[in-house]
Amino acid sequence: MRARTLLTSLTATALVGAGVLVGLSLDAGPGGRADPGGRAATSASEERASRPRPVAWQGDDLTPAASCEQLHDWYVDGAEELVTPWGWSGGLLDVGGAWRTFARDGVLELQGFAAAQAPAPTNARGMTNATQSKTGTNVQEAGVDEPDVAKSDGRLLARVERTGRTSDLVLADVTGETVEESARIDLPDVVDPELLLVGDTVVVVGGDQEADGSPGTRILRVDVSDLDEPTVTDTLTVDAELLSARQHGTTVRWVTRTGLPDLDFARPGRRAGSEDRALQRNLAAVRGSGIDDWLPHVTTYAEDGTATTERLVECDEVALPGSPGEADGTTPGTVAVVGLDASTRLAGLGDADAVGVAVSTDLVYASTDRLYLATSGAPTGCCWTVDRALPGGPTGWPVGGWSGTSEVHELELAGTAATYVASGEVDGTIRDRWSMDEHDGVLRVAVGPSSETGDFSSIVTMRRDGTRLEEIGRVDRIGPREDIEAVRWFGDLALVVTFRRVDPLYTVDLSDQTAPRVVGELKVPGYSAYLHPLGPHRLLGLGEGPVAGRRWGAQTSLFDLADLATPRRLDVLDHRVGTRHVAATDPRAFTWIPGQRTGLSVITRGYGARTGWLSIIRLDDGTISEELVEVEHGSDVDHVRLLRLPDKRVLLVTAEEASYVEV
Repeated sequence: MRARTLLTSLTATALVGAGVLVGLSLDAGPGGRADPGGRAATSASEERASRPRPVAWQGDDLTPAASCEQLHDWYVDGAEELVTPWGWSGGLLDVGGAWRTFARDGVLELQGFAAAQAPAPTNARGMTNATQSKTGTNVQEAGVDEPDVAKSDGRLLARVERTGRTSDLVLADVTGETVEESARIDLPDVVDPELLLVGDTVVVVGGDQEADGSPGTRILRVDVSDLDEPTVTDTLTVDAELLSARQHGTTVRWVTRTGLPDLDFARPGRRAGSEDRALQRNLAAVRGSGIDDWLPHVTTYAEDGTATTERLVECDEVALPGSPGEADGTTPGTVAVVGLDASTRLAGLGDADAVGVAVSTDLVYASTDRLYLATSGAPTGCCWTVDRALPGGPTGWPVGGWSGTSEVHELELAGTAATYVASGEVDGTIRDRWSMDEHDGVLRVAVGPSSETGDFSSIVTMRRDGTRLEEIGRVDRIGPREDIEAVRWFGDLALVVTFRRVDPLYTVDLSDQTAPRVVGELKVPGYSAYLHPLGPHRLLGLGEGPVAGRRWGAQTSLFDLADLATPRRLDVLDHRVGTRHVAATDPRAFTWIPGQRTGLSVITRGYGARTGWLSIIRLDDGTISEELVEVEHGSDVDHVRLLRLPDKRVLLVTAEEASYVEV
């Protein structure tokens, strides 16, 4: 597989594992232009080529490529301006894994606050939605499962055990009084594997060890109907970066992104004019590239080890934004959305529904019946930033400014198929997938500062009108000069946390989707990066706050939202200096046990630390108490999970073992 260079506007979301299953080897044949990079061009099998198109392209915003030549020209036209005498021009500097706006000095005031303009809702309606999947994972959307390092259906436990750079899939029987390990499978070529559990099938997905530093994904399908003798039935690799994966029933759907190809570029010498000559040679290399340099590919492996490579999406399965032949000014690439029925052994990629979109997309959000691809409206130019501006930290704005506008593409989901229905734009920057929510056919988006808005955040509502996602409502001036740290959606309510020196919690009334409005605000020291509903009126916030003067540590807050106009913090727990809630960056590390009014969170000291604690958080009449239990977590405390089984028992899963815990 050829290497790919990913030059994107923003890396704003943690990449999670995905699952896809492909069985029999597939026919490969010549196709496309000559590939100066040396990889043989391939095409799909006749069976796959003849099947009906899985995606209906409606309207003019996205139209399928008429030919491989047109698609190739589209990529080349958009890439030529990125060519330099030294190869591809660079992207943005991403410090700390996520872009943050520098905070400006000034008094934190909500300008334009209009809570008194209309009667506020009397309570927080709709905050009782469950967020734990049937396999034990704390997820964003009820009914939409996400990959994780441990999964259980109450019968079996599937977990990932890491030892150094190698990993095993470990299976155990959890029906008895103790956890009984039954089998393990070596995962030598899977980097940072995660799991999905579909009936008697475990889908293992992670990076590809054989990709040699290039973005790649390796996927295994494991039959676990016999816990004592699991069988790897399918193996495949994808030469693309994983953006997202979700499970809807037996359907596993994943989204990947390919970037700029690794071409045979020249480098300038020391003689006069060498830069001009190198530039012309590099432009010629881009123009002489083949379509297979740009499209993602999948490789399947037969039982005898024979590998067969074909395109993940065909040319006519890739949609172009706007008018054909006109690039949109973003970095060329292909986002592929693929859906498969994971409950059955596949006969090849022809059993999958696949579609590609030639857009620069870095965010994916999926509800139960829709999937949204969105740009981030990220900073443009070469910039510097910090992970988070703590009290006394540096201030300023990213150099190069903001692109200002985020693009959103909506696809409807039905079984394994995804059907494109609409596109739109929203002024502002989208931080991550938690900033997006779909409710009753309306997309709600929390956006941060941009050149098109200002130094504040907003809530925007959008509804499909024909093939366009049109803005129908908006409320601005939320958290001036602050970053969005957390967003949670509950029917006709949005909760937004922004942060600079204190933690403003804003309540936003969405009962009228055309006129969202801020109805309440609460300022407390610190911030909450993850919000979890505890019932109709109570909310748990996990984040960081001041512990000793200017020194910070993990913080647990209990909020009362009975009156949205006057939210209150009922209680707070501060932890040791330098500690953090793992769930603040990975919500899968939190578990709520509603019948016992108890939450389970993992706390560690810093990043890559060796010390971890299980925080048992108990609620009692508006107060919270805590018991800290140090856990033997193995090599990575970030992978500690608490899984609540259907019989209400709780599994503590670490990188080395699993056991029941008394709560």
